[in-house]
Amino acid sequence: MDPFVFHTPTKITFGQGVAASACDAIQEIPGCRIVLITDKQLLKTDLVNYLIAQWQAQNHICVFSDVLSDAHLTGVNEAVRLAKNEKCNAIIALGGGSVIDTAKVVNIILTLGGEALDHQGMNNLTSRLLPSVAIPTTAGTGAEVSLVAMIKDDIEGKKLLFGSPFLAADQAFLDPELIVSLPAGLTAATGMDAVTHCIEALVVEGTSSPITDCLALDALNRLFKHLPEAKKDGRNLEARSQTLVASTMAGMAFSSCGVGIVHALSHAIGGQFATHHGMTNAVLLPYGMRFNLGFATKRYAEMARYLKVSDKENDSVAAQKLIDSIENLISDLGLPKNLRSLSVPELDGEKLQQLVALASSDPAMIFNTRQATEKDIVKIYEDAY
Repeated sequence: MDPFVFHTPTKITFGQGVAASACDAIQEIPGCRIVLITDKQLLKTDLVNYLIAQWQAQNHICVFSDVLSDAHLTGVNEAVRLAKNEKCNAIIALGGGSVIDTAKVVNIILTLGGEALDHQGMNNLTSRLLPSVAIPTTAGTGAEVSLVAMIKDDIEGKKLLFGSPFLAADQAFLDPELIVSLPAGLTAATGMDAVTHCIEALVVEGTSSPITDCLALDALNRLFKHLPEAKKDGRNLEARSQTLVASTMAGMAFSSCGVGIVHALSHAIGGQFATHHGMTNAVLLPYGMRFNLGFATKRYAEMARYLKVSDKENDSVAAQKLIDSIENLISDLGLPKNLRSLSVPELDGEKLQQLVALASSDPAMIFNTRQATEKDIVKIYEDAY
């Protein structure tokens, strides 16, 4: 067996109603002053307002809610200013991946000072950050347990990576009650983000382990079984619970071993055109899988048999069945099947080359099982358009 490293610094608490106790996790801090990072849509919901009222009854909490659907440096800087003015020394992130990623980078600046750009990249953090709690309100990104954050730089039109074991939240509270009101379209899109995490974690080059394999396989199975039902009936608490746990498991897997070409291409598209990350992954996933097919046939076949979408002994046949099943899942969820449907403008020569440059330099590309040339990336983008 090959040597491996698996790191998971976040304590995970799952259960109906557990979000109410989130403040208890950081109340031991003397003079605890909390900045709660969330978004405006969540502040319109009765449950979130109830939680905030409960927390504020016993704690000093200031609320920052100007997080956009795609985490931006502007939002990070505004949240930092608020937290500094309020002398905050702890963070709660309540929301989807953009909210949690924003909170992570806010924590970097509050702890270490400087600007966000001073700390971008992998393993640039030198010490523990301020205490933090993450409460996801979507089931897809795995941001509540991941060791990375992606923040959009509007000036450069690209997404910046921040990555370190110190970046992970101290505690994550998985409360299915918080995702029952997630709209059907977002349920599907965020769920496909988690599906992509699973598949890419299972075919990365040289960094997977028995632990990441088990997490990703089991999470993928849960998503195949329960994501369609969660989209169909948002009040189905069991389906919501299963997708929420699966998302976190997938987050633990890819945080330890990485993702691949689908995420690299998706980050480039999102940085340039502000597309939804989960929907972009859903569009690009079948194309990325076909590109990797010759190098990942055995792993795809193993997934197909585990999911019981194929009982064929021939790996090539089973692997193709997995791709077919992914495309069927995307259709069943009613998600877009091409970049044009995401309002991406026609990709001309200059814009296409810019996307290729961004995707080629994306850290996710390092872990892809097959090396991609610029010509390969162009073809995937053109085929997916």
